[in-house]
Amino acid sequence: MNPLPRNSSFGPEWKGGSVLNQNPAPWGEGRKIRRRIRSNLRPFPPSILLLTAPAGALATSPNQGLSSEIARLAPYHASLAVLAFLLLVWGMTVARRKGPGWLKKHRILGISGAALAVSAMAVAAYMVSAASQEHLRVPHAYLGSFIVLLLIVNPLLGFIQLRVGTDLGRRMRRVHRFLGRAALLLMALNILFGMIIVGSA
Repeated sequence: MNPLPRNSSFGPEWKGGSVLNQNPAPWGEGRKIRRRIRSNLRPFPPSILLLTAPAGALATSPNQGLSSEIARLAPYHASLAVLAFLLLVWGMTVARRKGPGWLKKHRILGISGAALAVSAMAVAAYMVSAASQEHLRVPHAYLGSFIVLLLIVNPLLGFIQLRVGTDLGRRMRRVHRFLGRAALLLMALNILFGMIIVGSA
């Protein structure tokens, strides 16, 4: 192998395979080398970045917005969810005031609100399937599924508490009230999540 030429700026001076000068290159030469390296390390063109990006990242990019199917069906999903929330709040208010016929009204409003919430979830599932996207990929979907589960279990507790003994019925009534309030709070939070998703798309 041929030794480096004498007075080379890339290393010490050589002669006959031995090092003559161990001193590093002057500061000016070092700056030139660094500038030369930086000029060669230019960013990749955008086309290369697009080709190497995962397909899922491009499909869910905020710049692309919502798909046509989601944009078409989202208003129905949101309307059913908000109407279910309002009916459930109304049912809770009726139960707290305990006016004439409150139990029948509370039962009708609770069942109607739960049915609308299940309908909203069904519309959401169809909407995601029509858009060829993955189910349960955002917190909004997980929380919505949990809320629907609460809204199915809680009316059953309400029916059972009226047909059991006094002590057990009293304990079940506490659970029924707690689950109802928790479901309403989670519904309000999830509606806010849905608005954020639509607003950021």
